[in-house]
Amino acid sequence: MGNIAIAFATSTISFSEFVEVKRQKQLENKRVRSLIPTYISRLNRSDSTITSINLNGLGVDINILRHLTAPIHRGQTSNLTELYLEQNWFGSEGAVAVARVLSQNMHLKIVSLAHNHIGSIGAMAIANALEQNTVLQRLNLSYCEIDDDGVKKLAASLKKNHTLKYLNLEGNFVSSDGIRCLLNCVYDTSGGIQSLFDSNHTLVSYHNGQRTIYNPNFPETTISNRQLVFQLASVLASCNLRYSQPALTTAATTSKKQISRRVAACKILQYCLKEHRNDYWKCIENLEEKIVPHIVGWLVRYGGVDVMFIVLRDMPWLLEKRKYDENQTALS
Repeated sequence: MGNIAIAFATSTISFSEFVEVKRQKQLENKRVRSLIPTYISRLNRSDSTITSINLNGLGVDINILRHLTAPIHRGQTSNLTELYLEQNWFGSEGAVAVARVLSQNMHLKIVSLAHNHIGSIGAMAIANALEQNTVLQRLNLSYCEIDDDGVKKLAASLKKNHTLKYLNLEGNFVSSDGIRCLLNCVYDTSGGIQSLFDSNHTLVSYHNGQRTIYNPNFPETTISNRQLVFQLASVLASCNLRYSQPALTTAATTSKKQISRRVAACKILQYCLKEHRNDYWKCIENLEEKIVPHIVGWLVRYGGVDVMFIVLRDMPWLLEKRKYDENQTALS
């Protein structure tokens, strides 16, 4: 009591005011906590007015989560598109419960499990669900104690997922091996053209969109790590993000499959041109809608990278375009 008495003696707040503030906080916490049974009740009644559930920091444990996800899993919430469960008290079991929902739910577009101790076991369960999910666009798994094993499984599963655009993995225990798996997910050159074509072409970010991916086990101080981060960011920005934008499509009816092929073509060209990229890339980009489908067709049919480069190099219209650009640059 001595320390408390000294604190109040040197403070501008009285003891009665402190008690009142504490009481108000308790009432507010109680009011907020009452949202949980309210949501569960409304979900069980198939309340179609619920479009978003935010239970961040409300002490949701595995028992509450099971009650919450049961009606969602049964398909009683056709209009629910957002689920926020950050900073709660569930671990890998909770992630498994959410994974069951994601494997069958065709409405949720945003799910956030940030700052929960789901670990790599929970991440693997989520990864399995992503292989079946065709709707989810944003998934936040930041600061969830995921290590390389969990990331490797996520990266492998994402090659089978064609809708997720944002996966936040900041603050997890991922080393350079894990980052390399994320790179191979979107730019896999291990099998040449075929593995590039089979890479993920929809992901545009592995972080919150405000900075490069950060992880405690991945210091960006070493040259190799900085190069790895740069390569990952470059592929996402120059291919997955740039060529998947609606503004770059030729028609409003462009399908996801067509957009995916467009991104794949961009990666194949980058891989094939390599050191000659700077000489020809600008011309190819300017006429991409005409040339890319043909180049991809040649590659798939013949696999002759050298032949393709010779054809590109010697095409009269390509040489003329390059000369014209050089003249314009000189005049400016």
